[in-house]
Amino acid sequence: MTQERIHKIVQENRPQPLSIPEKPLIFEDHSTHLFDLTRMGQTTLAADHLLFPEISGRLSKTIGDFIRRLHLLFVTSRPLPKSTSKSFLQNLSLRQYAYEVFLELALNFFGLESRWLDPEEKSQSLRFILNTLEEWEEIERREGEFSIASAVIEKWLLRMKRVQKGNSMVAKTALRIEEALGSNKNKKLFPQFLKKAQEEIQGNIYYRMVNQGLCRFGNDYALGLRWLRHLGFEQVSTNPVLAARAYQDDPSLIDTFKEEVKRHPKFRQWKSNPSRYAEEIALYATLLALWENLYVFRPIFFNLRETSGGGVVSFQLNPNIAHLVEESIRDVFLAFSLAQEKLALYDQYLLAGYRMDGERGRPNLVIKVAATDPSARIITRTINSYGFGSNITVDFSVSQEATLLLEEMEGMAEAIKKGIRPTQLYMTNMGGRLESHLREVKLEELFRELKEKIGEEKATMKVLKLSELNGTKEKVLRAKNYEEKVIEATRYAHGQRIMNEPIFEALADVASKESLERWEEAIGKSGTLVARRLWQIFFSPENRKKWISYLIEKKGISENQAGFILDRIYCLPASKRKPFDTFWTLSSKNLVHTEFPDHQENVRRMAEQPGFELKEFEESISRSFSDDVLEQLYQIEDFVKAYEVNSELSEIFTEAGISGDFGRKGLLPSEWPTFGPVLKTLSEFKSAYNHFQKEMVAILKNSSKIESQKKKG
Repeated sequence: MTQERIHKIVQENRPQPLSIPEKPLIFEDHSTHLFDLTRMGQTTLAADHLLFPEISGRLSKTIGDFIRRLHLLFVTSRPLPKSTSKSFLQNLSLRQYAYEVFLELALNFFGLESRWLDPEEKSQSLRFILNTLEEWEEIERREGEFSIASAVIEKWLLRMKRVQKGNSMVAKTALRIEEALGSNKNKKLFPQFLKKAQEEIQGNIYYRMVNQGLCRFGNDYALGLRWLRHLGFEQVSTNPVLAARAYQDDPSLIDTFKEEVKRHPKFRQWKSNPSRYAEEIALYATLLALWENLYVFRPIFFNLRETSGGGVVSFQLNPNIAHLVEESIRDVFLAFSLAQEKLALYDQYLLAGYRMDGERGRPNLVIKVAATDPSARIITRTINSYGFGSNITVDFSVSQEATLLLEEMEGMAEAIKKGIRPTQLYMTNMGGRLESHLREVKLEELFRELKEKIGEEKATMKVLKLSELNGTKEKVLRAKNYEEKVIEATRYAHGQRIMNEPIFEALADVASKESLERWEEAIGKSGTLVARRLWQIFFSPENRKKWISYLIEKKGISENQAGFILDRIYCLPASKRKPFDTFWTLSSKNLVHTEFPDHQENVRRMAEQPGFELKEFEESISRSFSDDVLEQLYQIEDFVKAYEVNSELSEIFTEAGISGDFGRKGLLPSEWPTFGPVLKTLSEFKSAYNHFQKEMVAILKNSSKIESQKKKG
């Protein structure tokens, strides 16, 4: 049996699925529960079982008892290649799961998800775990056949390296850990691995920011969440684009889909006519990619839900029906029903033996509502009135965000009056996408000036040369006219990310390099300006008190209830383009960032530069830029629409006692569908969703075809 074969077996092993227990899993012997879960291969679930404060005082004893039982299993489960194939695989799997559960336990104890546990007990438990892992590696070395330990570590590293195809902070971390392990086969792997992993976790800038209470963070991607949870990340935001990428990055999800869909109550109908049920299939496939996300943040959800909230997954519905109220609300109820059924079973195992108050099985899920149409107001208010929770997305302007934040508050007040405790709520600010749109608008204007000044033929040659430099040549050549060529050459999505040297050269006849650099600097702050204005209107200390009074008077609720509503709403800066987009918008109150995996790496690198001082960015959300930045941006009409409020909001702010000149030229709800960034983003989301839907239907059709052929053959 070669080491390569061992690695393949370990990679392909899957845990036994959870099943409804014959008797309730309520007992005091946590070590027995951990042992049973480990034998099933449910190693992350077993590790997460010990993340609740109720285990304090018993943690190190529980770990010791668990080690005693697991050590006996490890020693008596030697996988002998000459034994029967079934016996060999069973014993190999048992040793694999034993290693995996201690790996996950150690990482949890290094990470911030265990900050509720006693530090001394954690430290003692870690020593127990490390001593055991060293002994197991020595046993394997004496046996001299192969190393399951190395296969387990390789599997763990490979899973991290897949995130965003290797471009993520998580993937880069895996490479550094791998490098630290080196190629010295005489050294024991786990001591080196855990030492380096601890350094990577506790030395990371995100760990430092969360640990110091400077801000809160979430992931804008469906993979790599367990490592990010160690750094203090507490939520994940997804959309149709990211759901599709999850299946691309992790091919095992397709196999999971093929197996799980067979258990769905409507499988026979779907199988008979997949195209007819395409939307249902896509909804189920999207949720399937999120189950693991819900599990990862489950301990955070239970430990934070009575205080500051968190631990949730944001799930976006079909963007093709974002403007339809009844259809959207129908899908919300369906998604929550499926999630509740799944989590009710999971919680039986996760919380076994604990006497925790509160709803078990309540989904740690919030629904992403697209602010693309006035109907979003009804959808937002309705789902919050039932305590489901919302994350408003596809929004770029203060008026969109403020309007729907007020609807969130309205819905939560209705929920509270019915005795329903609202879920965490988010207001996404797609600042990076606004920034890209404004840059594109400005570049289109400048290229129009270029055409007027030097003529269309010469201007076209300038555009073609730009396209050669920024990689858009094929798109530009296919474009029908000058205006379309400019669009293809200047889109962020096509590769023109900033105003740079190729742009300076192309526009030299109408704008100096210095003036374009000033435009780039101003536009790069536009998303931050919108985020800061919204946060200050609702969550600055002076305005927060006014909104509490407003809710008490308008909604007839108590001061505590009004305060709870304000506590539950978080601004969510998103779609960032540069590290400063994070550091310019930090706050310990009512703010959580959602970060792309590659953006996280850029933030980490910036924090490691000489002279970087994190303290300089504390509560940066409440600061302002120089007046000349606003003066320049006010020359772009779409920025004014994004930054100012409308007359409806102005009247509400006056009634609530919110002072300040916020203008009245902001978007009206009727203008949301035609606002440039809305059109661009919704088009991208629809295209990704439709492609994903076709892929899932094709997989189901092909799977059914293969199954039918097997039966005939």
